[in-house]
Amino acid sequence: METAPDSALHILQHMHADNLTLTSGDRALYGLLMIQALDKNNKPLKPDSLINYSLDYYQGTNDKPRLAICYFYKARMYKNAQRYDDATVLYLKALDNSQDKKDYNLLGKIYADMGDICSFQKDYNEALKKYQLSVDCFKSARKTIDASYSLLDIGRTYRLAKNYKAALQYYRKALAQPLDSIFSGVAMQEIGINYYWAKQYDSAKYYLRKSVHFPYKTTNFAIRCNNLADLYFDTEQYDSAYHYASLALKYPANFFTQRECYRILANTEYVQGDFKQMAVFMTQFQACSDSVRKVESQTKITVLEDLHQTSENATKTKKYLGILGMILPIIILISLYILYRLRKRNKGKEKELEEAEVQISAKQNLLVESLIQKIEETRALYASEYKKASMPQRELMDRELYNTCLHVNDLDAFKKLMNKTFNNIIAALESNYSEITRKEIIWSGLFLLDIPTQDMALILESQPVSLYKLKQRLAQRLQLANVKELEQFLKIKSEGK
Repeated sequence: METAPDSALHILQHMHADNLTLTSGDRALYGLLMIQALDKNNKPLKPDSLINYSLDYYQGTNDKPRLAICYFYKARMYKNAQRYDDATVLYLKALDNSQDKKDYNLLGKIYADMGDICSFQKDYNEALKKYQLSVDCFKSARKTIDASYSLLDIGRTYRLAKNYKAALQYYRKALAQPLDSIFSGVAMQEIGINYYWAKQYDSAKYYLRKSVHFPYKTTNFAIRCNNLADLYFDTEQYDSAYHYASLALKYPANFFTQRECYRILANTEYVQGDFKQMAVFMTQFQACSDSVRKVESQTKITVLEDLHQTSENATKTKKYLGILGMILPIIILISLYILYRLRKRNKGKEKELEEAEVQISAKQNLLVESLIQKIEETRALYASEYKKASMPQRELMDRELYNTCLHVNDLDAFKKLMNKTFNNIIAALESNYSEITRKEIIWSGLFLLDIPTQDMALILESQPVSLYKLKQRLAQRLQLANVKELEQFLKIKSEGK
């Protein structure tokens, strides 16, 4: 098939698949090989029943490599019939089934054909992307000639976009490889057309006249003759224009080439005054134009690609949802079990926490009671002396009492005692409110110990009125609304809440 496709076709044509005792797999392979041989020999891809049978078989067996090839040739049949919508859908399916296998030769052909459709639809940027992908794939498959044809396609796309300089660069890049005469003819053809579009008529005539002497495939000879006819008409050589336009119509051509040939013939007859024959050619021109409009009205390949991708995503989503529907009940059961275990464990921890809080509260109460008891016991020791003492002496004795029991004159010792008794409250206040004063710290500790207001005033060497102002200032520092909120705040913090 690769080295002698004409011999492959000859062998296959003498094998009558319907009359042979072949398995379904053999018949499917026969149809695939026959279409492949016809394509390699530039023959019409008929009958389509061959590829349809192969396509149905490989869809059933999920043989992705051969299924991709079937989609490709079915798509090419549609492309040759200028049914670009149908062709694009099948090219995309071919891509889906071939990318995992890294069949670079097939991928190169798919991208090249899709580039042709994009180019026809005047989506030149997308065409360039597709052609470049085909070049890369053909190079990976070491298909030098095919890669060079894709370079010519890139050049032609630049020419259609009227970038004649870039087009010529790609044509020369393609010709840099030593290739066969058929390729050389196509290259001469494209270079000639590029010069013609750039209105360099002498160079265009040189390459186009040279191209007609090279062998050709499919519609290329008609394209060369049509462009020569256009060139001769523009240079007012009407006989030559008529000759080449008529010659082009004798060879395989698509609607576009046929339309342009009829246009040249009609214009030539008009110039020469044969209006009757001009009307005949105008009728043919109009018929071809109608066919071209039908082809041009087809959906662009980019739209079909987006739709295909959306469909693929929807299929995958549906598949994932089905899988999720199967595993979701299991996940729910596992989650419920985990939740049950966590709740059971948390209940145990909540109970432990409550017990711990009770123990901490009891310990704190014990510490407070021990401090109060120490103050009362110390006061009882000096009760007889206290009764005999004067008022100033009593104040000195009270100050000494609180200094002995609470270390109010030694701020560090006092803070240490209060932190131990009230859940590190002094450390928390100093950490969060750096502007708190010595008197405010001492007052906070005395308040939590429930020391009488008269004794607090004595310890802080303040009057009761000044003591209230101290509390107001402290409330402001702690960003609290009033003294009542301050007292609640200190009690809550002392309990570790």
